[in-house]
Amino acid sequence: HAGVGAAIPDALNEYRLQRLKELGCNAIRTSHNPATPALLDLCDSMGFMVVEENRLMGINTEHIALLERMIRRDRNHPSIIAWSVGNEEWGIEGKECGEQIARTMTDYCHIIDPTRVTSVGVSGGRNIARGVDVVGYNYFVQNDVDAEMVRYANRVAMGSEETSGCGTRGVYFDSERDKGRMPSFNRTGFNGDTTVMNVIGRGWRFYEERPHLAGLFYWTGFDYRGEPNPLKYPATGSQFGIMDYCGFAKDEFYYLKALWCDEPSLHLLPHWNLAGHEGEEVEVWAYTNCDEVELFVNGKSMGQQRIERGDYGRWRVIYTPGELSAVGYRNGEATYLALHNTVATANSVETSEARLQRDDCRVVDIRLMCDGAFVPTACDRLRVAVADGVEIVGWGNGDSAFKYRERPSRGDKEFIIEAFNGCAQLILRGAGDISVEIVQ
Repeated sequence: HAGVGAAIPDALNEYRLQRLKELGCNAIRTSHNPATPALLDLCDSMGFMVVEENRLMGINTEHIALLERMIRRDRNHPSIIAWSVGNEEWGIEGKECGEQIARTMTDYCHIIDPTRVTSVGVSGGRNIARGVDVVGYNYFVQNDVDAEMVRYANRVAMGSEETSGCGTRGVYFDSERDKGRMPSFNRTGFNGDTTVMNVIGRGWRFYEERPHLAGLFYWTGFDYRGEPNPLKYPATGSQFGIMDYCGFAKDEFYYLKALWCDEPSLHLLPHWNLAGHEGEEVEVWAYTNCDEVELFVNGKSMGQQRIERGDYGRWRVIYTPGELSAVGYRNGEATYLALHNTVATANSVETSEARLQRDDCRVVDIRLMCDGAFVPTACDRLRVAVADGVEIVGWGNGDSAFKYRERPSRGDKEFIIEAFNGCAQLILRGAGDISVEIVQ
């Protein structure tokens, strides 16, 4: 997580789980290692189901000892529904030994915990899938799931990974790729293939249309360091999180929220500040669970569309600075309004602090504003001041290519941070007031 790296306080895990709750998520796969007990405690109390994953796959003494320690430590957590014995073991997936290893590990799991099933993340090899109770398919494009489910009629299976298709929050063009940022595959096509758009919806539809499969996990909830594919340096991490390093929502957050939550939801993308240049044609999308949506540019209707569940609205319009808005309808009644204003500069900040039961840190989210409108400008410097008794643990802004030039030191009472596309975040410890102002 931005500002703290892997040293995540319990309250910060609570914040991250709260964010997942907001989009309707109800299950977590701990790829590719056991979770911290504090995270499992939170999942128990917050109602998440967990597939806890073993670190190393094998049947020598050390591998089995690792598996046993995980299960003995965590088997009394009611949130855990399955033990995953491994993930994408390409060297053995298609071999006979793969099935034997998976089956041996499954037998050990049943001895230590006879109450739960086992799983494995399969990237295409058939053999290894025969050694577990529940097959986890990593991407249906890599696995002939339908043929496998016919061949093994009694098989229980789920989607252990499907792509989110996300990129850098607030980036819609390839012009920043050399800086370590990329637009979403959902807007540009999967691996450049523009016939495959909105890939986050492709995975959802596959499992939605197959009720004999148990559902799916998306790769991933949050951005993470390492594995910057398909980018290279200066990119230093994966950008396929549905949220960035801080937990700020990307557009795809709202696609899933529209699917998984009942309250009316309507999200327009791209933000009108980031859509393009005056006179250019722009494709505007709407992620929504409303029946119909009408789009307006500077008060002029661009047409009303009926949008089926899991689909999204699409309008091609000429970009004109000003106001982009939409009205969502349910049963013929207007139920939701989405609004973007083009604003050149921010003149104020809006802060919100997460309400957390844990008290080992505070999470303060910061948004740049102009006369009540959110301003996703690329980079603004902010001065943070904290009262006595408050410690700045760390800070971030969700930028996947950001390089920290200086960090707060213990005891600092004033510090300069930077926003990215309108957002920044403080991780604090201790009660007391803070102030945040834009550096002119």
